[in-house]
Amino acid sequence: MVDNILPRPTKHLADEKSDREGGCFVTKLFGKRAQNREVQEARILEAATNCFVRAGFHGASMNDICSEAGMSPGALYRYFPSKESIIETIVAAHRKASAEILDRMSAYDNIIDALVMVGMEHIHQKSATSTGDGVGDANARIFAEIRAEAIRNEAVAAQCELYEGQMREQLLSAISAAKNRGEIDPIGDLGLVAATLAAMGEGVIMRNFPAQGVPVEALEPMFRALAVAILRPVKA
Repeated sequence: MVDNILPRPTKHLADEKSDREGGCFVTKLFGKRAQNREVQEARILEAATNCFVRAGFHGASMNDICSEAGMSPGALYRYFPSKESIIETIVAAHRKASAEILDRMSAYDNIIDALVMVGMEHIHQKSATSTGDGVGDANARIFAEIRAEAIRNEAVAAQCELYEGQMREQLLSAISAAKNRGEIDPIGDLGLVAATLAAMGEGVIMRNFPAQGVPVEALEPMFRALAVAILRPVKA
């Protein structure tokens, strides 16, 4: 009761400054730790990707990844408890990048251009070159590894299905909006149309034509012809 009645001591300006500085120190400390963790995780993921490109998901070991990253097993396990957790993180990032490409469909005036352009961007991002030294070579190899791993690994399959489901929904939404505007007259059920277009695009990527010497640009008229045949634009 006495404590409630007596006036509380007034804080000095120096004390208030000390509190503020202490709070800033704690914020900076945790922020720096979080930043350092992100840097280390990125370092491990880059090393793992290099190993997986060379030897595949099953051929590369955690010791290989540690050696590539220049880290001890104890240090690496602080960030990823297993090779499977590294694979799942890479899969999630890969599929997220694909979904982000689809987000750019809204930048185009019509659904045909939108589909063709995002399809071409996917090919650029995930295709190897005939010389094997292009920007997309690692992406192309990892993409193939992900598809193979999804067949035998339920966790990877679930992640692929999660992101592919989101991508199909994005396609379906764009196609439905175009139909409602009277721009197209698709040949069948819109859900099947969206799934078919997605599967065809992935199939072209898996065939990896650029690695066989086919210029990426040569695929654009093929994509456009497929989109027109399936979506059937309505002439104004």
